[in-house]
Amino acid sequence: MNEKRYELANKTTGMILALLLALLAFGILGAQAAVQSDSLEVAADSLYTEDGALRVLPAFTDSLLAYQNRAPRNVATGYYIIIQKSTHKLHLYKNGVLLKTYPVAVGKNANDKGRVNDMATPEGHFKIASISASSTWRYTSPITGNQSGPGVYGPWFFSVDTSRGNFSGKSWWGIGIHGTSSPSSIGKNISHGCIRLYSSDVTELKNEVAWLSDPTQIRVDIIK
Repeated sequence: MNEKRYELANKTTGMILALLLALLAFGILGAQAAVQSDSLEVAADSLYTEDGALRVLPAFTDSLLAYQNRAPRNVATGYYIIIQKSTHKLHLYKNGVLLKTYPVAVGKNANDKGRVNDMATPEGHFKIASISASSTWRYTSPITGNQSGPGVYGPWFFSVDTSRGNFSGKSWWGIGIHGTSSPSSIGKNISHGCIRLYSSDVTELKNEVAWLSDPTQIRVDIIK
């Protein structure tokens, strides 16, 4: 009788130990999973800057799908500019890696450009057509004919080829990325459709790409 009780006690003790080991293993695995989950969240967060820009762009994208979704192409080679109108940010990439983010001003009309003189910045997939020194340029109002003093465009004017690639399916002319004589306008919806930077920032941008013999290599996506 004592032997049977001893065997039963041993079996009970073994079952309890097995149960405790199982619970311990489950706890360890759960903790590891939690740590791994936290690590994934941290890794995901590290993909973006505080400005919401991807630090490194995907290697492959579907440009047609991006166009249909009014999304950036995420060009992973060469110089590439993404302008987010809603956040008033210009993100400059080189070979898919974020170099710098600049604050900008965009069109007074926050919508996609729909007609001439509607004060809106066009949205679409574009490229730079040319880069010009603009410190002596003046602005002439297409409505009143009044002309400004020199310097309103800052030191440099990046002409954006918006004759094609517009999400609206239309063509536009005269849109550029340039400096400004009104630094207080940066970060606002205030321009006639161009993208304004601080003059020091547009100079920095010009210096970065100055070595290019062909500025049309620079891709520009303007999105909502």
